[in-house]
Amino acid sequence: MTAFPEGVAATLAGAQAALAAAAGEQRKVAAELASLEITIAAQNSRVEAAIREARASAERAQARLDAASTGQTNAITAHALQVGGLEQLRRLRDAQDLATAETKLKNATDRRAAMPVPERIVTEAEVEAARGAKTSAESGLEAIQREIDRTHGALEQVGGAVARERLRDASEACESAERQEREIEAEYDAWQLLLEQMKEADAAQASNLGQTLAPAIARRFEDLTQRRYENVQINAELGTEGVAVAGAIRPTDRISVGTREQLSTLYRLALAEYLSTTVVLDDQLVQSDGTRMDWFRALLAEKARSFQIVVFTCRPGDYLKPSAKTPKGKSVHMDTDDRFVHAVDLGRAVRRI
Repeated sequence: MTAFPEGVAATLAGAQAALAAAAGEQRKVAAELASLEITIAAQNSRVEAAIREARASAERAQARLDAASTGQTNAITAHALQVGGLEQLRRLRDAQDLATAETKLKNATDRRAAMPVPERIVTEAEVEAARGAKTSAESGLEAIQREIDRTHGALEQVGGAVARERLRDASEACESAERQEREIEAEYDAWQLLLEQMKEADAAQASNLGQTLAPAIARRFEDLTQRRYENVQINAELGTEGVAVAGAIRPTDRISVGTREQLSTLYRLALAEYLSTTVVLDDQLVQSDGTRMDWFRALLAEKARSFQIVVFTCRPGDYLKPSAKTPKGKSVHMDTDDRFVHAVDLGRAVRRI
């Protein structure tokens, strides 16, 4: 028992405690060793990634270096070509007579400046068309020249009697053509004289017609405007020069649009009545007030007994009395004033196919 002075049990307990402490220390060391291995593995991965990245960077740098070397070589080659071309151009310049070239350029510029300025800029298409026309004309000329040559060859083969006979026939044909030309010229002069006389007669007739229509138009215009306008000036070409207001002539563009429409309608009605022809009005009085429309409605009903008046309108109430309108329903027309006023509703009469 001298080997275990504290006793076997106490010594065993101490040994077990020491063993447990050693096992804990071993586990701690194992854990630290595992953590260290993980750290070393991570560092190795980072190192390998860095090595791969460094290798890729080195490869890219090498590629850029190779490209730069190739570019430098190409640039040196291009520079050498440019230097050679420049040297060749210098030799060509030294071989040229610049003074003579400058003189020719100045002369050409002066000739261009002296040329007349064209009225308009000719397009490339027009130039091409002119070239085509020139080519066609040249082809036609060549064909005519070939025909002349062929005719000359035929004449050389024909005897003298036949040639004289053909010459006589050609002379007679030429004289006949000249006589016909003189007759045509005489006929043209006669027609020209007739045309001038007809123009003079037409101008005189127009002047007379203007003088004939002016009083009737002026009278009705004064009645329409309650004598606000005194007279209407109509020239020989049947154009309205103006209207008289307080003794002064006022141009038609100085009066209102509605009044101009009313004056134009009176003019057309007077001309149609004088010529006994039909007149067509297409909503001619859209700018007129109710009072003047009442006046025109009565005038149209009165003139409808003398000549035909056709009115197209989307406002039938402006031109027809209430009793003359087309009644509601399926009826498309209405006759009033002893059938001198015939109203037709085109919206019902015209059908789409």
